Amino acid sequence: MNEMITLDLLALAIVSLALLSLAIALLTSRKHPYRNLRKNEALLDAEKLMHEAAEKGLRLTIGLGVNQVSSAPAPANLAGLPVLRLMSRRSVFNDQPAQALAGDGALAALGQLIVRGKYQNALATELFKPDFGLLAGATPYAYLAGLLPEVNYRANAGVFLIGSQRPETILAASLAEQKDLPLVAGTDDLSAQAVLLATNARLCLGEDALNAGAALESDPGAAASVRAQDWLRVLAVLGLLAGAVLKLLGVWQ
Repeated sequence: MNEMITLDLLALAIVSLALLSLAIALLTSRKHPYRNLRKNEALLDAEKLMHEAAEKGLRLTIGLGVNQVSSAPAPANLAGLPVLRLMSRRSVFNDQPAQALAGDGALAALGQLIVRGKYQNALATELFKPDFGLLAGATPYAYLAGLLPEVNYRANAGVFLIGSQRPETILAASLAEQKDLPLVAGTDDLSAQAVLLATNARLCLGEDALNAGAALESDPGAAASVRAQDWLRVLAVLGLLAGAVLKLLGVWQ
């Protein structure tokens, strides 16, 4: 019982420290939230790709992923939404608006709400069409079947696959490679990461796939979260070093 109480207190201390770090990061960087922030190169390339698509009058296609379980979208499923938010904002008046596809109903609804909101903010609701954000399929293979024709669309300038992707997504990545389309990919699935390494995709590995809002400078909260994570890593390393030294000195048995 005492061990359980100790573990509960330790967990509470860790959560409290994480919340405190996040609050400090929000307060200290509220004027310049993105200054000196580490950024993933793939997402920086993604921003350049958005500019190029606008200049060429072409569109961008983003696959938001598929829900691995029958529940609300997990954090990895939501990873592509910051990318879609920026992509939609920049393509409101483009010749070819951005196209979003999801493999989950809730995720598709969120994507469509984001796109509609950007058109409303631009006072151009008459340009919005519901098919700018589509449910490609309710199962992983149905999602892939709906994604492949959109990747093959003749007016594509590039493809994004960011979210909870599955290994079979390599078929979409391979098609983009055959068409010589730039591809930016990020997922939390280890098998999908492994197969995407075999392509020419610009990859966001690990937690970088979840930090798109910070890297694209579209979400101050995400930027504060990245800073807080870095501080907590430093504290964790210092704690491990201190524990090792105390163990060697015999102070901590």
